[in-house]
Amino acid sequence: MGGLKVASIVDRIDGPSSWIIERDVHMLYLYEAGSYHWLETWLDDRRTSLGDPLPGEMWLAPAGHRYHGEAKGGAVRYIEVEIPAARLTVAPDTRALAGHYDLTLAALVRALLAGDAAAADPLVTILGKTLDGMAGRPESPAVIQRINDLMAFIQTQLEVLLPVEEMAAQAGMSVNSLIVHFARATGYTPAQYMLRQRLRRACWFLMNRPLSVAEIAFATGFSSHAHLCAIFRRKLGMSPGEWRRRHVSAIVPPVWEE
Repeated sequence: MGGLKVASIVDRIDGPSSWIIERDVHMLYLYEAGSYHWLETWLDDRRTSLGDPLPGEMWLAPAGHRYHGEAKGGAVRYIEVEIPAARLTVAPDTRALAGHYDLTLAALVRALLAGDAAAADPLVTILGKTLDGMAGRPESPAVIQRINDLMAFIQTQLEVLLPVEEMAAQAGMSVNSLIVHFARATGYTPAQYMLRQRLRRACWFLMNRPLSVAEIAFATGFSSHAHLCAIFRRKLGMSPGEWRRRHVSAIVPPVWEE
C-alpha cells in the first residue's frame, strides 16, 4: 500500500512471553485495543517503555536494531506497518519511539489500513520529522544501565512522592547529571517522565478497573481528583471520564470472540 506493507493483527498470549524483532525493514506498531496486562520493551541495550500499551500509542523497531518485548499475557489488536529502510532514515543513537502518542500519525496508519495509499508518503514524512527531533548522542554502558534501572525503580514508586534528589541518589548521579542523561535517554526530565507514567497508569485504570476518578488519582500518585483532571485536560485534552467513555470498549472487543 503506497510502497508500505500494512496489516491488522490480533495477538493472544496465555502467559509470560518474550519476543525479539531484528529486521532489515522498519516496523511501526500502533496499538488499538486489548491488554497485555504488562508490556516492557527494549531497543538494543536500552529500556524504552514499561506498562501496558494504551490505544493510540506507537512503537518503532528500526531496521538493523534489536527490539525486545516482554509481556505477562493477554490479548491485543494492533496495526503493523512495514517500511523499507530506504524510505526512512534513522540516525545512530536516535531515542526510541516507544509509547508515542500522535493523533495525526495514528490517523495515517489507520487510513493506510483502510486502503488509502495516499497516506503512505505523509506517514513516512511525519515519522521522519519526529525521529529527526529525537536524535541523540552515544552514552557509556554504565550510564545506560543506570538509566535502565532508574526507569524500573520509578515504575514501582508512581503512587508516592519521589523527589529528583532521591532519584539521583538511586542512580548514583548528581541531580544535574541525572537530568541531562535521563533527558538524552527518554526525552523527558525525571519528573516529566514520572508524571507521564502516572498518567499512563491512570488511563489503564480508567479502562480496566471500576474505580472512581478520585480512587484512581490516589492510586497513581496525584494529590486529588482535581489534580488528575487538570493533568488530563492539559496533556490529553479531555477529562478522565471522557477518556473512560472513549476507550472502555477497547477492553474486550468482539474480535476476541472465538
